[in-house]
Amino acid sequence: MKIFLILFSGLILVSCTEPQKLVKTPPPAPVEVIIVAKPPEPRFKMSNIMGLERNTVENILGQPSLKRVEKEAEVWLYDNQFCNAHVYFYEDDNSAMHVQYVETAEEKGLVELTGQRADFCISTFLQD
Repeated sequence: MKIFLILFSGLILVSCTEPQKLVKTPPPAPVEVIIVAKPPEPRFKMSNIMGLERNTVENILGQPSLKRVEKEAEVWLYDNQFCNAHVYFYEDDNSAMHVQYVETAEEKGLVELTGQRADFCISTFLQD
């Protein structure tokens, strides 16, 4: 009998509580998928000018913005709105100056081109 009274009083308590209101929430916003297209291959690769002589580089890239002579090298600066490139010429055993090193910097419009910035930078100086 005690069990019956306990169960009965539990039912009375449950029936006295307010029914919970369901709150409708909007569905989650759709997820936007952005597909990033792979940029085209650069028209020219930096490795293409390695070892070239000054006149050949000038035919390919045009007149540099600045030429400077250092102790053992001649450095040409190419500069435009996308980047700048320093082309280092060193003398070989025959006293001819050849490109031994190229450094690019300030790749302003080329940030998203991971791994290809230097090639795209050099491509921006090509003479048509």
